[in-house]
Amino acid sequence: MRYLILLAPFVAALIALRMRDRLTAMLVFFVYLSVEGFLKLVANYHPVIHIGVDIVLWIVVAAWVAVALLQRRSRLPHVPFFMLLAFHVVWVVLLVFSPYTASLFVGVASWKVHLSMIPLYFIGYLVAADQDAPRRFMRVLTIFWCGAFAITVLQYVGGPGGLLDLGQPYMSRLAHFHEWRPFGTTALPGGEAVFALVALPFALCLALRGDYSMRNPWIIVTLVGSLVVFFISGGRQVFLGSLIVVLTMLGLQLLRGRGRAAATLVALVVVGGSSWLVVREYLLPEAQQALEEATGIPDIWRERSTVERFETLLEASTYAEARRGGFGMIWDRATAFPFGAGLGRTGSAASALGEQLTQDRLGRMIQERYGFQDNFFAAMLVETGIPGTVLLTTIVVGLGFLALRLARRAPNPQDSAFGAMVTGYVMAILVMSWGSQPLLANPTLPFFWFLVGMAS
Repeated sequence: MRYLILLAPFVAALIALRMRDRLTAMLVFFVYLSVEGFLKLVANYHPVIHIGVDIVLWIVVAAWVAVALLQRRSRLPHVPFFMLLAFHVVWVVLLVFSPYTASLFVGVASWKVHLSMIPLYFIGYLVAADQDAPRRFMRVLTIFWCGAFAITVLQYVGGPGGLLDLGQPYMSRLAHFHEWRPFGTTALPGGEAVFALVALPFALCLALRGDYSMRNPWIIVTLVGSLVVFFISGGRQVFLGSLIVVLTMLGLQLLRGRGRAAATLVALVVVGGSSWLVVREYLLPEAQQALEEATGIPDIWRERSTVERFETLLEASTYAEARRGGFGMIWDRATAFPFGAGLGRTGSAASALGEQLTQDRLGRMIQERYGFQDNFFAAMLVETGIPGTVLLTTIVVGLGFLALRLARRAPNPQDSAFGAMVTGYVMAILVMSWGSQPLLANPTLPFFWFLVGMAS
C-alpha cells in the first residue's frame, strides 16, 4: 500500500494534463497540495512524496513547454518584475557553487524552497486572461476545503486513538506540543489552519465580488469551517494573518464606496461569534472527554487545550514576548555572512540533509548557530545573503503594490475585490515573515506565486 502511494504525484500530474484548460489543471495541483501532508505521513516521508507537489508542477510545466515549442511558441509572458525575478533566479543558481554550500546536491535540493514554485507566477498571469478564472479557482477550492475542515473537526473531537487518528505517525510529531491538535489533511499538528488562512478570504472575496451572497450555504460553511479550524488548531499566527487579509480587503472596498463591504464585516462578526460558541460549548467538551478516555498520552494534554491557547491572543504579554530579537538576529546574519552561509541550511532541506550539512567543522558551526530561525528575513540571509534577501523582498513588495493598484483602479467590482484580497495576502505574508517563513514553505509559497500572478 505504501508503494502505491508513491504513484500519487504522477497520477495527479496525469489528471492535470488531461484537464481541458490550464486553470482546471492548476485546481488539480492545489487539491493535491491540500492533501500532500497526509500522504507524507502515510508514506513515512518517502523522498518521492516529500517532493510530490514539485513533481506534479514540473511534469505539467514540462509538458506545456514541450507543446509550446512544437507549436513554435517559445516566448515567456512579459510578467511584471521579470528582470528582478531573473536576477533572483540567477543568484540562487550561482550560490550552488558557494564555498559555504555543503555540496552540489544540497544546493540543487534547496531549489525546492527557492525556485521550484516560481512557474506558478507565470501560469497565474496567463490564466487571469479568463475573467472568470478567479471565481472558478476560489469556488472549487473552498468547496474542497470544507471536506478537509470536517475531517479536522472529527479528528479533534475523536482525540488520540479515534477513528481518524493515524497512531504513531501522529504521536511522534505531537510529542513536543502542549496540547492535542488535529492534523486534518496535513503533516503538522494544527496545520489545517494554514488552509483556513486562505479559505476564509476566498469565501469573503466571492461575496464581495458579487458572485455569491453571504447567505450562500457554501460561503457560510467555509467561513464557519475556517474559523472553527483556527480555534481548535491553536493557529494564532495564521489567524492574525487571515485577519490582516480580511481587514485589508474590507478597508480597500470601503474606500471604493462599496456598501457590501460593511454588510460583509457585520456578517463575519456574527459568524465568528457563533463559531466560537460552537467550539466552546460543543467541540471542546467532546475533545476533553476523548482525552480523558485516551491512554498513553501526556498529562498536559488534559490540562491545556488549543482553545485556551487561542484565548491568549487577548493578553498583551502574547504580543510583547512573541518573536523578540528579530532585528538582532537579522543583523548578526547579515554581518557574519553577507553573501549567505550556503544553500539548504534552513527549512525542510536542513532537516532532510542534516548529515551532509555537518560533515566538516565549519558546517557544524554554521548549522549549530544559524540552522534555525523563526524569521523569514533571517533565514533568507543565511540562505542567499543580502543580495538574495533584498531581491526577493523587493519583488514581494512590488507585487503587493500591483495588487493594490488593481484593487484601487479596477473598473469592475470583481477585479477590485480580487486585487484587495491579494493585497491583504501579501501584507499578511510580510507580517507573518517576522515570526515564520511563509515564503520558504508549502502551502503558503505556491499560493503566493499563483495569486500574485493572477493579480498582475
